[in-house]
Formats: sequence, C-alpha cells, structure tokens
Amino acid sequence: MKIKFSNLFRKEYLFLYFLILIGTFLRFQGVFTNSFAFTYDVGRDMLALSNIVSLHKITLIGATTGLPGIFYGPWWYYMLTPFFVIFSGDPRGIALIMSLVGIVVIILSFYFGKRIGGSFLGLTFASLVTVSGVMISLSSQIWNPNIAPLFVVLVLLILNKIFEKNKKPKSYLYLFLGICLTLSIDIEIVYGLLLSIGVILSILLIQRKINLRSVAFFALGGLIIFAPRIVFELRHQFLMTKALVAFLTSGNSSNSLALFHNFIDRVNILFSQFSSTLANDNKFLAGLEVILIAFLIALFYRKSETIIKNFIKISLVVILIFLIGITFFNHDIWPHYLVGLPIFYLLLFAISIYLLAKNFSAKLAALIALVVFLFNLNPYSQIQNINKPLWEGDVSVYRNQLAVIDYVYKQADGKDFKYVVYTPPLHDYTYQYLFNWYGPKIYHYSPQAQANLAYFILEPDYQDPSRLRNWLIQREADGKIIKSEKVKGGIIVQTRTN
Repeated sequence: MKIKFSNLFRKEYLFLYFLILIGTFLRFQGVFTNSFAFTYDVGRDMLALSNIVSLHKITLIGATTGLPGIFYGPWWYYMLTPFFVIFSGDPRGIALIMSLVGIVVIILSFYFGKRIGGSFLGLTFASLVTVSGVMISLSSQIWNPNIAPLFVVLVLLILNKIFEKNKKPKSYLYLFLGICLTLSIDIEIVYGLLLSIGVILSILLIQRKINLRSVAFFALGGLIIFAPRIVFELRHQFLMTKALVAFLTSGNSSNSLALFHNFIDRVNILFSQFSSTLANDNKFLAGLEVILIAFLIALFYRKSETIIKNFIKISLVVILIFLIGITFFNHDIWPHYLVGLPIFYLLLFAISIYLLAKNFSAKLAALIALVVFLFNLNPYSQIQNINKPLWEGDVSVYRNQLAVIDYVYKQADGKDFKYVVYTPPLHDYTYQYLFNWYGPKIYHYSPQAQANLAYFILEPDYQDPSRLRNWLIQREADGKIIKSEKVKGGIIVQTRTN
C-alpha cells in the first residue's frame, strides 16, 4: 500500500479524511463520556486479562460460549493483552481500541474499493461503512465477535490479491487467508464456520482448481491459529470436539414444512439485519435498496470487470451459505452468528452504485449514494443529540457502574467493607473487576470479606422482579439496613451493618 505524500491532499483523500472525522465522532462518543457498555461478558474478559497479566499464564481457550462445552478461542485475549498492559487495565483503553478498529475498517474499505473499482467505489464503500448503524454499534462495544468486520475486509483484500489479473497468486496469500478465516472461527464459531465455507466455495467457483502448495499454506494458517485449541483438546480428551459434534447432531431433524417455516424466518432475520445495516432500520427503504441492488447487478453484470464479477459472486455465495446454514440450524439465531455479514451487504450496494455510475449516470449514482449516506447519518438527529443532556442509561453503562463504586467507597469513608451483588446474569464479573482495579487505584484499598460494614448492590430485574424480592427475603438476616439509595441506572445500594 504505497501512497505518495503529494497524493495525500488529492480530493479523494480529503473526502476520506472527512469520512474518518465523521466515523470518529460516531464511534468515540461512548469512550469520551464513559457511556460504553460494560456488561457481564466485558467484566469476565477484563478479569481474564488481569489474570493473564498478573499470573503470567497463557490460556489455551477463551471464554465460554452459549453452546454447552464449547469455548471461544484464546486469540481475543492474546490480542487484547498488550493493550490491557498499555492502558493499565483501564476498560476505556480497550473501548478506545474497539473504536479505532472501526476507523481502520473504514480506511481499509476505501482502499479495497479503490483497488477493485477506483476512487468512486472506494469512497462509496467507505461512506456506507462510516454511517452504517450496525458498523457503528460493533465499534462501540468490547466483545470478541465485534471485531469480525476487520477480518472480513482483510479477507476481501487478500482475495483481491489472489484474483489479480495476469498474475499467478502467491501461495503465502493463502497462509494469510487461512489465518484470517480461522481467526473468524476463533472469535465466533458459528459465524466463522459459515464464513469460511462461503469463502472457500467462492474460491473454488472462481479459480476452479488450486495447487497443493496453496492448500498447504492455507492449512498452515489454520493450524497456527488452532494450535492452542489443539493442545487443549489433546489435554482434555477432545472435550470441545465431542461437544460440538453432539450439538450439531442434536435437534436438527425437521420435516419439509418446518424447514420452509425456518427458511422464511431466516430470510426475515437477514432482511432485518440488512435494514439495520443500510437503511437505519427503515424496512421500506431497505426493500427499495434490495430491489435496486438486484436490478443494477442484473442489468450491468455482463459489462462489469472480472474482478467486480468475482466479488459479486463471493458476496452472494457467502450470504447464500449463511441463509442455508441458519435454515438448517434449529436453534435460536443470535446476532453474533451473523456479525460480519453486513460488510457483504454494504459491498453489494456500493458495487451496484458503482455499476450505475460507470454504465449509465455518475450524477444519479452519486445522488443515490448521498441520499443513503445522509439517511443513515441522520444529521438532524445527531445535532439534536449534541444539545441534549447526557443520557443516564441502564445498569450496563460503564459510568453508572463507576458511580456505584464511587458511592460505596465514599459512604465507607475509609472503613473496611464487603459487598454483595444481585444481578440478573448471576455472575457479578463487572463489580469484581471494578472493585479489584478501580477501587484500589482511586481509593487505595479493596473490600474485605470479613468486614462488618456491607453494601448490597441491587440491579433491577425487569424480566422477573419477584426474583429480586425473593432474594432480599432470603437475606433479611444479613445485617441491619441503615440506608438505601438509588444511585445510577436504576441500581440501588443498601448499606448494612452486622
């Protein structure tokens, strides 16, 4: 990626800087205001990183998934550990890195689009990535599946190099492809498997045949990423392999009618995701965009360059594989199973606009791109939000949890205390981490398990309020309540003494 210094001030790069500025504004607000989500998963991961750094012990697996007996891979922790050290355990630093990943995706999208279709396609693709609600959301929360778009764009860049005209693809490219696809599996297994199947089938469809050297490099890339898991499996009698096989072979017997209903439901799920990605959740506009994509690609496909045809095929094959995969998947479809798919929606729309500009009217294409860009950006709403006071948010907002920790320490006023947490997810990982990191950092001491002074931190249970009431009844004898105060986000803190 060689760019001359003088070219950095060309119009296309000035527009890219403008997109980066907008992307930064949309993605960094949560970091600057401590408004990012600090959930059960984030607290768990921060505790794991703290253990890795303090105990100097390399883990072979990541956190548990929603599938019994199956764990995420460890590479999420490997990637975050240096930043954890750099930012001294501050969650804001990790949130900042997530936002920066979103900015990197914008830049790489521009570069990829420019490589396959020139500046117009590059800027169109980057513009859509900048203002897409789904892409903004993924950049605003610390969670391993949320880095999936980065690896999708890297895969697209590698595929572009593989498909370069009049050039024999170098085998080492397949090494990087294997690494990126296996990392996708590592951060989210269902999503990663479907993406890998789609990409591999696309390559076979386009290349027809691949030499053994390239296959070997691809396998080596996968082996590098899977090595920690393989060691874990060998040590634990293939625990995850057995669990995955059991999961995939259970509950998947369906008759034709059930499969049809499944298919319709899955189409609706993908369409809803498309709507969130490209139409700000407006289903009518999303429908028009789907029609426009189909019409323009059907009209101009034969006139398009080979490389454009290749990425149309890749995008459609990947989306089709996801549709087929989740149709036969007789379990709940969680959003993270589809986490990297929005990149392919955005690419197809950008390519269709590019084809319109090249083959019919550049002005009309630019106008459509501008309308979609502004509709998703919604500048009027953005300006209104600037003038509004900072929203309080719920229990998952980082600054609300900090407010609770601050309240407890200020009420304790230097006295030893212990704390008890009621939280609907059951595990109080977020408070464990904040009392272990934030408390000693700011107030220079930690809670003590044997203290007479206790603080009961009660998160609201909107799903079943009776659970909190019953929990409190069971703990009526756990000290006398001398004070009860609602702090932030609906969180109540009871002060108790024995």
